[in-house]
Parts: sequence; structure tokens; C-alpha cells
Amino acid sequence: MRRLPLLPTFVVLLAVATMIGLGLWQLRRAEWKEGLLAQYRTARTAPAIMGLPVDAEPASLAFRRTRLDCALTGKPVQIGGPGPDGDSGFRTIVGCRLDDGRLMMADIGWQPVGRSLPPLKTGSAVRGMGVLIPDEVLADRFAGANGEPLPWLIVLETPLPGYAPSTPPSVETIPNNHRGYAVQWFLFAAVALGIYALAARKRWLGR
Repeated sequence: MRRLPLLPTFVVLLAVATMIGLGLWQLRRAEWKEGLLAQYRTARTAPAIMGLPVDAEPASLAFRRTRLDCALTGKPVQIGGPGPDGDSGFRTIVGCRLDDGRLMMADIGWQPVGRSLPPLKTGSAVRGMGVLIPDEVLADRFAGANGEPLPWLIVLETPLPGYAPSTPPSVETIPNNHRGYAVQWFLFAAVALGIYALAARKRWLGR
């Protein structure tokens, strides 16, 4: 009676089960991301809020318009990005301390390449409407000499004097590739099974 080799078979089946598990996990991630993006799109058209609520659900604040009152603090950080007309330039991000002492980040406007920054005075008031964007990566980059900001960025609709308006990030640019990743894992599992089946067939024929 021909039998499959025990150890290779176990290793292949374990690998296939792992790939299928990763594919199912990616499908669950896709459903979660789709729900999150739907919440973001709803927030875009919701009524504006005041400030940065302490006890609000983070997902409910993302892409929400707010009227903010804070004070500039720390050194500015420049990030490359297109301007209102698509020209190359830099967005200027500064720390902004709220009345209750919390520190967040503010995109105070855009400047073209080669233009020097207008002077920024620590403690200057920033008041106006803007869009709240969650950005933990930027908060990590900004931390240190600037303090430890909350992972929230407000993109001001009316920039500070000397700046052009920055283009706020769009919900539509947030990637959601999880279903594609799931298909890849399922294909890897099918390929692994196919290769093992061919190898087992060749072994049997050889005998």
C-alpha cells in the first residue's frame, strides 16, 4: 500500500493551513477597514464640532471639521506635498497646545519649494476651522523636541499669513488592499498543494 511520507505531508498541510488562516484574517481586516472608511465618509459631512473632545470615539473625529483655538509651540516640521495648483512644495506642521494643556499638530499652510518660512512665534494663537486627521506616524516623527503630541492633525482651511492652503488628505486615498492580500494567500495555499501533489505523484510513479 502506497503511503504519503508523514513528515513532509505534515509540514505542507501546516503551511497550507497557515496561509488559509492568513487569507481569512485579511478578509476580516477588509471588512473592518470598509466599515472604518464608511465612518470617515460620514464624518466628512457631519456638522462641525468645537475643539478636540476628550471622550469622543477616535473614529468619529477623523475627517471631521472642527473650530480650534490653540497656541503654537515647538519647531515646525515640513512635509513634501502638492499645493493648491499641483505645484511642488511643503506643508508646514507645528505643535498646537490646547487650553487644557493637550498638544496636537496643526498644518498651518503650504509653501512652494525655495521660499523661506514666514517667522513663527511660539505662543501665537491659532484660531479657525480645519479638518481633523488621525496620523500616528506623523506624531512619532514630530515627538521629541516638540513634545509628545496626540496623534491628531488639524489641516487649517484658512492658513496663517504667508502660506497657501494645504490640500487635506482624502478618505479616498486611504488604501484598502486586504481583499487582494487574501486572494494572494489563498493562491499561495493552492500552489503549495499543487506542488506537493505533483511531487507525490512523481514519487509514486518512480516506485
